[in-house]
Amino acid sequence: MPPIRSSDDLGQRWRALMGPLGFGQPRLWIGFVEPSAMMSAQLTQIDDIPRSADPQLCAALLEMCGHIVGSHGVGGSVAFLLARPGRNPMDDADRSWARGLTSAAQHLSVSIWPVHFGNDVELRVFAPDDLVIEV
Repeated sequence: MPPIRSSDDLGQRWRALMGPLGFGQPRLWIGFVEPSAMMSAQLTQIDDIPRSADPQLCAALLEMCGHIVGSHGVGGSVAFLLARPGRNPMDDADRSWARGLTSAAQHLSVSIWPVHFGNDVELRVFAPDDLVIEV
């Protein structure tokens, strides 16, 4: 597989790894991108995730990821794909995951890629606008 040098590259990698879209349950996929820009062949998945992100869960998850890649991406970076069943477009619960993971990564100085989202009909990146909390 080619190196991951952009968010588009990562989106294409997730698409290739997931195969045909369609997910049986909500799941968070975790991939590790080495300093060489190559994604580790080993993926981790977390099943039965809550519909909306819990800040404490995100912090604990990023703390674990930080131990693997080191702070400030010394040992690489982390990639996340939030996948869930259904055809409904991205919603606030989905966005809470991207915000929670991104916030925890910033707080803990863990290097991550933009979080991606997948359902039964699309796989795309959470854009910066998706991370803004509307009041």
